[in-house]
Amino acid sequence: MSKKEREILNGNSDSDFERFLESTSKLKVPSSNLGKEAVWDKLMQSIEQESTKKTKVASISPLIVRLSVAATLTAIFTIATLSYKYSTLEFVSQKGSTANIVLPDSSAIILNADSRIEYRRFGWLSDREIKLNGEAYFSVKHGNRFSVLTEFNRNIIVTGTKFNVFARGAQFEVKCFEGSVRVETPKTKSITLSKGKGINLSVKCESPQPIEVDSTSTTPKWIAGDYYFNNSPLSEVLDELSRQFNVSINFQGFKPEARNYTGFFKRKNLTQALDLVCIPMGLTYQISSDSTSIKIKK
Repeated sequence: MSKKEREILNGNSDSDFERFLESTSKLKVPSSNLGKEAVWDKLMQSIEQESTKKTKVASISPLIVRLSVAATLTAIFTIATLSYKYSTLEFVSQKGSTANIVLPDSSAIILNADSRIEYRRFGWLSDREIKLNGEAYFSVKHGNRFSVLTEFNRNIIVTGTKFNVFARGAQFEVKCFEGSVRVETPKTKSITLSKGKGINLSVKCESPQPIEVDSTSTTPKWIAGDYYFNNSPLSEVLDELSRQFNVSINFQGFKPEARNYTGFFKRKNLTQALDLVCIPMGLTYQISSDSTSIKIKK
């Protein structure tokens, strides 16, 4: 018997012997013609191999560890940078309602029905920039440059003033109620509007058309629920009526884009609004039982 064998069998600790029994219990000794000593040697080799398998520890290269840490930090930094740069806040006013929003610099916005604004969540004070789709009234606190971006790269640049922007598709209108604003479009030179001035761009005319604004008022009339139109396409009037009362409008026997309307309606009552629009135009209307749709006929 080898020295290793005697150490296992003659150990002073019972626990050593128990570990030996536990190790040998898992081993299977096949039938063999070998002598007792040879069989015993094979058994001891098997014990040593089993012990080596259990205690083997994989080593990791320090370079791999450093590269993994660097990759993790790079990923965290990239995510944080993208979140800071592109994370935005969005506010939406549904059809039939308006919304009041206070920006981080205390500037205020009133969103008309069916309108949306979006601006950066972080870094607002250093880059006051808003995207608008719809109509909104702005009361801007003095400070860094304040920009309103709309479709077709039609933008409004101010520092501190009060103004209204209508931007729905190709329709674009800006009215200045206080201070001054600069309007930039791809096809025209920048235009500066002072208090009481405004411009309009439409599908039919890409050249800015000047419009007059009530200089005695500091807010547009729609904020009080009044909607005025001056020789406007009837299609635009019906679109606004649909937004303000959250109704769908179907028409028969006429083309609303081919007719113009001058007048107004109020947001308080649907029937009264329809009377004010339809009667002067020689049209009749029918409201559905659930007041969600309107049929207008000539």
